[in-house]
Amino acid sequence: MKTKILIAFLVIALAACAPVIAIAPTGTSVPTAVPPTFTATVKATIIAPTSTPAPQSFIPIITPDAIQVEKWKEYQTELAKVVLSETGSVEYPFYEIALCEWDILGRSGQEVYVWAVCSAPSSGGETPAVIHLKADGSIEYVEVPGHGSTMETNIQKMFPADVRAKFDLYYSSSFYGRTRDLMDHLQYRQTHPEEPPLIVLSATPAATPTP
Repeated sequence: MKTKILIAFLVIALAACAPVIAIAPTGTSVPTAVPPTFTATVKATIIAPTSTPAPQSFIPIITPDAIQVEKWKEYQTELAKVVLSETGSVEYPFYEIALCEWDILGRSGQEVYVWAVCSAPSSGGETPAVIHLKADGSIEYVEVPGHGSTMETNIQKMFPADVRAKFDLYYSSSFYGRTRDLMDHLQYRQTHPEEPPLIVLSATPAATPTP
């Protein structure tokens, strides 16, 4: 008898310690625990410039006309004769194989104002030049201001003010900017002699200049 009472007492005690399970009413949804999510927030800091960026230099290149494009080899040879003579290579017969790049900076009547860069074996140079044309568009002669004490005076006489104003784009950017473009293309043409100067490519939009 005592044993039955003890067992009954233990059953009651265990029942009192068991967790209570609540049964939800029919039709009531039980919320499902969802793990928390985290959203990363990236803050971008915009720093205003302390000064206004300087505008890019505009190279005012004039596109050659049809005659100048047709006669570009004549232009190249005549420019090379004069430009390279300034470097002391006039005595060498390099003019037929010399290469030149040039930009047209202006024109007045039969005078075409250019900036020219020329190269031949063991020789090279760059300078502003005036190409004097005949009535048929062929070249009569090429004139450069030279070097030395008379150069500045010659430039004032040979080139109008609007053309002289463009010289700084070449003087101040030697080996950079447009001057660098001309020299790079000149170097490329030394191994690709069939390639025309950039000035000729500028008149043929369908052509893609090769660096």
